[in-house]
Amino acid sequence: MTNKPTSRRAAARAPKHSAGERVRLAAFGVTVLAVLAVGGWLAFGDFLTRPAAAVGAIDIQSSMAGFTPSTIHVKAGSTVTLDWWTQDAAMHLQGGVHTMIAPDLGLYETLPAESSRTINWTVPDKPGMYDVYCDSCCGGKDSPTMHGKIVVEPASATLAGPALG
Repeated sequence: MTNKPTSRRAAARAPKHSAGERVRLAAFGVTVLAVLAVGGWLAFGDFLTRPAAAVGAIDIQSSMAGFTPSTIHVKAGSTVTLDWWTQDAAMHLQGGVHTMIAPDLGLYETLPAESSRTINWTVPDKPGMYDVYCDSCCGGKDSPTMHGKIVVEPASATLAGPALG
């Protein structure tokens, strides 16, 4: 028995791929990347093709997963513009609409499927954190995913968050 270096021995045992196997592996890699790209587009395409909200407006998406963003910050007593939109199809929504309901804030709005609308809303003067929910799909108010938060900051406070009122 001769003493050969370990690396040569390992190299000799490593499987050698034919040209056809290398082509199949490359094709598999390209297929995986294409599937991931299509999946990413389906998951996030709404955000990539959505026009930007008007300056100063709060961009809110309603979907089967709830509200995005899930929390918004507004100033007590201010008037805010909500740029509200959905890409959900009518067949997924009770009555063909999403709702945005916050009883403690006097907010009750509806949004037809696959549409957008702008809402000018005067925020009540009472600071606090309030629940907002959609009651027309995916279990409605009882579904934990169909809720969001509206944080009403005192009028004199400096706001930090995804949107300002």
